[in-house]
Amino acid sequence: MGNDISLKNSPFNVSSIRVMSYNVEWGFITLPNDIKYDACGHKLPHTKIAQDTHLKLIAKDIGIVFPDICFLQEIGSIDAIQLIANNIKNMFNITYKYYYSNNSETGYQGVGLLIKDTISEICNVKSIPNFYLNRALCVSFEYNNNIYNIVGVHLKSLCDGKTEKDTQEQLGQLAAIYKFCRETENVIITGDFNNVETSQPIQKMNDYKYSNLYDTNFYIPNIVGNDNTEFSAHNNSTEKGSKIDYMFYRNIKPVSFHIINYQRETIVDNQQYRSETSDHLPILGIFNLLN
Repeated sequence: MGNDISLKNSPFNVSSIRVMSYNVEWGFITLPNDIKYDACGHKLPHTKIAQDTHLKLIAKDIGIVFPDICFLQEIGSIDAIQLIANNIKNMFNITYKYYYSNNSETGYQGVGLLIKDTISEICNVKSIPNFYLNRALCVSFEYNNNIYNIVGVHLKSLCDGKTEKDTQEQLGQLAAIYKFCRETENVIITGDFNNVETSQPIQKMNDYKYSNLYDTNFYIPNIVGNDNTEFSAHNNSTEKGSKIDYMFYRNIKPVSFHIINYQRETIVDNQQYRSETSDHLPILGIFNLLN
C-alpha cells in the first residue's frame, strides 16, 4: 500500500475509522442464577424473551451508530455476540464478523468484538498475553503503510470493596497492554476502565504516553452538562453517575469523540422485560487513517 491509495478502493469510509465501546450490562443469553438486580436496582427477569429483547436493543444501539469496530463488555458467550451480529444484519443489513475473548466458555463476563465485514479481511484479532481475566482483545491491521492496534478492554471491577488490590490488578492489566503495543506507533485503547479520572490506572495511561480524548478539543460534549458514562443506585438510593469508560490514543489523528446519550431506562413498569438497556452509555471515536 502506498500513500497514493485510492479512496474509491479504501475498505474504510473515506479513510476514517469509527471505533465504539459499549458495556452492555449482562449481555447473556441466560443470566446467572445469582444475578437478581441490575446496577440501578431494577429486578432482572430471568426469561428468554427478556434476554433476547435486551440483546436486540443492544444491536439496535450499535447499528444506529454504524461503527467499523465495536468492543462490547459483559458479554456472556460467543452465542450472545453472534445473536447481536445477527440482529444488526436483520435490522440494518450490515454484516459484522464477531469474536469473543473467552472463546467457547460461557457463564463469565468477557469482551465481545464486532468488525464490519468490509474491513474484516485486513484485520487480525489477537488476545493480550497475561491480561488478568482475559477481558481484552486487539484488532491489528496495516493501512497506508502504517500498522494499527485497536484494543478493547474491561478492567477489573472495584465492586468487591478491595480497592487497593483491585487497583493493582488494573495496573497489571494496563501493563500487559502497554507491553503488547509497545512496538506499534498507531494505537487506540478503549473500554470500561472501572475507575475515575483521578485514579492511578487512568493516570498511568499518561505515563505510558497515551492521550485521553476527554482532555482534547476532539471531545464533543452533549447538552446534559456532564460526562458520566456509568450509572448505579443501591438500596433505593438516588441514581448516581461517573465516568469510567475511556478512549486513549497514540500517534493516530482523531476527528471527534462522543458519549452517545441513548435513553437507558424505561418509565414503563413491565416485569416481562428489563428496565434498562445498560448501566453504561457507549462511547465513539472517529479517527483519520491518512497521513
